[in-house]
Amino acid sequence: MPLLAAAALAAGCGDDGQRPASAAVHPGVRVWAAHGCGSCHAFAPAGATGTLGPDLRRTLRGAPAAVIRRAIVDPSASASRGYGTGAMPEDYARRMSRRELDRLVAFLAQGTR
Repeated sequence: MPLLAAAALAAGCGDDGQRPASAAVHPGVRVWAAHGCGSCHAFAPAGATGTLGPDLRRTLRGAPAAVIRRAIVDPSASASRGYGTGAMPEDYARRMSRRELDRLVAFLAQGTR
């Protein structure tokens, strides 16, 4: 599902504000969109095609949640091959609530299985 459509569903947009059960959106999509992750990263489950950072479906494939979390909160420590450090903000641990971070990690983990 393209990111804009997912964001619209997440926001409850539509004719009557209701969405069918089949269009349920993972709560991590909302966090992904709110923090602009798709502007830098490609991630097919979010419909994102960013090219500044790595394609997360490839670089995080099979990674446990702890590794994904560290890649978000300490990106310089786990930069992907071919990508330098310093491009990804280092303050996501402060920008996101613990709940948001948990949701984003769960979304990324689900999409990289």
